[in-house]
Amino acid sequence: MPLLGQASGSAYITNQGEDTVSVINLEQQRVTSTIKVGRAPVGVAIDHLHQRAYISNVEGKSLSVIDMVRQQVIQTIALPISPVGITVNRNGDRLYVADWYHDTILIIAADAGTIMARVKVGQAPGGLQLSQDGATLYVANRDSNDISVVDTQSGKELSRVNVGQHPFGLTLSADGKQLFAVNVYSNSVSVVDTASNKVVHTWTVGDHPYCVVEDSAGQRLFVTNTGEDTVSVIDLVSQKVMRTIRVPGTPEGIAYDTVHQQVLVASWMKNVLAVIDGQSLNVKASIAVGSQPRAFGQFIGSLP
Repeated sequence: MPLLGQASGSAYITNQGEDTVSVINLEQQRVTSTIKVGRAPVGVAIDHLHQRAYISNVEGKSLSVIDMVRQQVIQTIALPISPVGITVNRNGDRLYVADWYHDTILIIAADAGTIMARVKVGQAPGGLQLSQDGATLYVANRDSNDISVVDTQSGKELSRVNVGQHPFGLTLSADGKQLFAVNVYSNSVSVVDTASNKVVHTWTVGDHPYCVVEDSAGQRLFVTNTGEDTVSVIDLVSQKVMRTIRVPGTPEGIAYDTVHQQVLVASWMKNVLAVIDGQSLNVKASIAVGSQPRAFGQFIGSLP
């Protein structure tokens, strides 16, 4: 889903192998700072309103809060879990964190860093996606092969949607009418109609797909395929896979830079952020980052 109000920006790339976040100036295409965070950082969520980047540290059992203006960690939120997926609402006052090992979503007060509620979902929740109005949270449950639909006001799970095997990455269409869920073991992407909460279409993509993002025009989807070092490009008009782009090094996290019309892909084994031109679909740059970059989530923020 395109990020509204996205500034010229920086990318915040979690480096799981060295407990850091690489901050990349997207205009200059270079790392401008490296920030030490907790152990094994994975997930990223950006609060544009308050200029905060939230990082989930899976082995550190914590969240690191980065001030994007000062480029430093200003708070560490200790958790009783190992967090993976993370997202933040538009007001920046609520965090949603996936508890992979206890089949639960934690709702956290962002300022206080306290747990407000726990929501029971499916098995091994990973990817999270909030609706534009923040009223609905979608949760990819890897081991139960389904998507939880959660009402954020009541903190209750409303329904489950069966998808393919091992869903992980999620994104919503710009109009919020469709949810795209990446199925790692099925090598597919499920399309969920958000009005009926039913699967209406499925695309076959590459081997072991991981994450997905939509372009700013709402015409293409980009899917990282970790098992074959590619990115699948799906044409949303023709409803077909139109291109497969070679991206070596186990591509994982992915985002669309609306300002520069480019796709950003974290390559786990190559320790780089690959930059794909959003129009020509050619890889135009490779930016060295830290060890084992994951960048799981929406990782584009504004410049300091």
